[in-house]
Amino acid sequence: MSEAGLRSFFAQAGGDLYVKGRKPWGEPWKVGVRDPRGANEEAFFAVLPVEDHAFSTAGDYERAFIKDGKRYHHIIDPRTGYPATASRSVTIWAKDALTADAIDDAVFILGPEKGLALVESIDDCGAVIVDAKNRVHISKRLRGLVAVLRSPSDGI
Repeated sequence: MSEAGLRSFFAQAGGDLYVKGRKPWGEPWKVGVRDPRGANEEAFFAVLPVEDHAFSTAGDYERAFIKDGKRYHHIIDPRTGYPATASRSVTIWAKDALTADAIDDAVFILGPEKGLALVESIDDCGAVIVDAKNRVHISKRLRGLVAVLRSPSDGI
């Protein structure tokens, strides 16, 4: 789209989004961070201005089911062979979609402490993590940019 001359656009593919430029009146685009236990996919608990960056989310809510009070989902921890349990959702902000999509599952599996360390080691990368206990963690690069509107919904 850039090669075609577009200076401002966003392209979305599933949980991945790339934002180029600003709105026509000069404001940055704002992207919502989905509430992993929200009532519907329109529910978000935080917003973040995004310009010339990608935004990718890994969560335990899209391809999941609950059996006997336990959530099973598609993000498998290779150390156990079972669904990862350290996080509910991880949203990665990065310069390009390849980077964002490549590390969102890894950070999800690692959990907030090790995941944030990984994010901070990558140039121009940030994260918003909702951990297994429903606490929100924001990487250093995104502090002051992410507006948390409310606590994420609780639940299994």
